[in-house]
Amino acid sequence: MTKNTALFVLSTLFVTTACADDGRPDYGDGIGSLGNGGDDAMDDQGDGLDGLDSSGLDSGGSLLDMGAIDPEGQEEEECASVTAGAEAKKLPADIIIVVDNSGSMAAEASAVQAELNDFSQQIIASGVDVHVSLISSYPGDGHGICIDAPLGSGGCPGSDDNLPLFNHVNQFVSSHDALQRVLQSYGEWGPSTREDATTHILVVSDDESNMSGQQFLDQFYALRPDYADLRLHAVVSMHNCSYAADIGDTYINLGAQTNGVVADLCDQNFGPVFDALSAEVIGGSLLPCEFAIPEPPEGESFDPDKVNVALDDGMGTVTTIPRVDDAGQCAFVAEGWYYDDPENPSAILMCEQTCGSFQGLEQGNVEIMFGCETKIAE
Repeated sequence: MTKNTALFVLSTLFVTTACADDGRPDYGDGIGSLGNGGDDAMDDQGDGLDGLDSSGLDSGGSLLDMGAIDPEGQEEEECASVTAGAEAKKLPADIIIVVDNSGSMAAEASAVQAELNDFSQQIIASGVDVHVSLISSYPGDGHGICIDAPLGSGGCPGSDDNLPLFNHVNQFVSSHDALQRVLQSYGEWGPSTREDATTHILVVSDDESNMSGQQFLDQFYALRPDYADLRLHAVVSMHNCSYAADIGDTYINLGAQTNGVVADLCDQNFGPVFDALSAEVIGGSLLPCEFAIPEPPEGESFDPDKVNVALDDGMGTVTTIPRVDDAGQCAFVAEGWYYDDPENPSAILMCEQTCGSFQGLEQGNVEIMFGCETKIAE
């Protein structure tokens, strides 16, 4: 599975440019770089992982330009631009982790316990607001788990809740009932999830599920409409090995169906697996075609009618994207962008077809320029 999501990056600089007839300043070096971030991130994360099927994103955020208004009395053909970094908006992420506590899971339970702090800190460091819920017994009840600080509260072995960041649902998970336990304990982890967050479930088990994948999805989606974006990830047995009680076909199929990460428990190499999972969570939270408008540099101001967006496809073609009034107008133009709020804009949003154009390029530059009269869609 490949997530082909574009990332845009620029460095802070000062540029004086001249406006072309189409409203786009003449420019030299491209400001933003656009590439296949998903594949690159997984190449970096996933080396040496047999059986790993995933995609992920670089943890760096997207950046855009913040520009100055033309100096008073200056004609349109010469306009000043000042850049300032701004990250693309990120959605929060809710992660439910369910771990098989049965007698054959000693090594795996210890590995999850050891890796969860690094896993969560990678996500937090990326700027994603994450809530983690763990469904597992505590140590002493099968192969239970307790999470130390900073993810947990530091009260191990018997208490580690650290709300709102971390919620431990104290529930023994048997060999075959991980999916049922997720549904049955909704009342305990549900309040930690948010309507505007991406939703992830990670199952760690060396056995197969008694519940079918479709039964689980039907019941899970019925819990709340916003769970429709679920990505189910799994660290399960993908072939017969000494660590496998049974092959986890149900979890493997659910991972494929929901575009999740699936890794082979038989490898017993959990560090790279959790790195890949964190990359997937981070990547799934990025909104690469929605850009927050940063505060202008000191002494400057923002004019919403002097913003232009241009796309360089990396092969010599540069296109200035016209602005439309709102998302409803996107259907009537080939390409376009619009403000989240025309009266008081705080973000630039790309029309769906324009977003697809950005994401479909192997390389190229996107420029968001401030200081020249906006090109308006006709």
